[in-house]
Amino acid sequence: MLRVLRLGRRELSLSLVGDDEMQSLNRRYRRRNRPTDVLAFALDESGGLPAMPQFPHAPLGDVVISIDTATRQARESHCALAARLDALLIHGILHLVGYDHEISPAEERRMARRAREVRAALPALATPLGVVRRTGRTSESRTRRRSVGGGR
Repeated sequence: MLRVLRLGRRELSLSLVGDDEMQSLNRRYRRRNRPTDVLAFALDESGGLPAMPQFPHAPLGDVVISIDTATRQARESHCALAARLDALLIHGILHLVGYDHEISPAEERRMARRAREVRAALPALATPLGVVRRTGRTSESRTRRRSVGGGR
């Protein structure tokens, strides 16, 4: 995902927390006393990425995702939890590199467009074993056939 965003070998911290912890973080840092799906804490709050060739592994910051909220959202939208987590991680990373959908409708569209581009570049990201793909077969059965069949 970081490669797709041309972030090279930069690093980030990812935490999966419950709604109670997320509500506490949201209250403390955003003054909103409710859980949210994702929070991002950039180490560089200027909104851009400084050129840091001497530090190719420099951390971007922290992304925190509420697994409780992500699970609810996945269930409500009838999508796989893995797909929802992918979307939230992309959203959080975009915040780390300066995108902010709360600034204006234009910025919201810009961020949504970039998220779609990243997701499109990673088509197999949220297809864990057992998830039904468009063919109607599971990735697990397809893998089993390939490894057993030997000639395909």
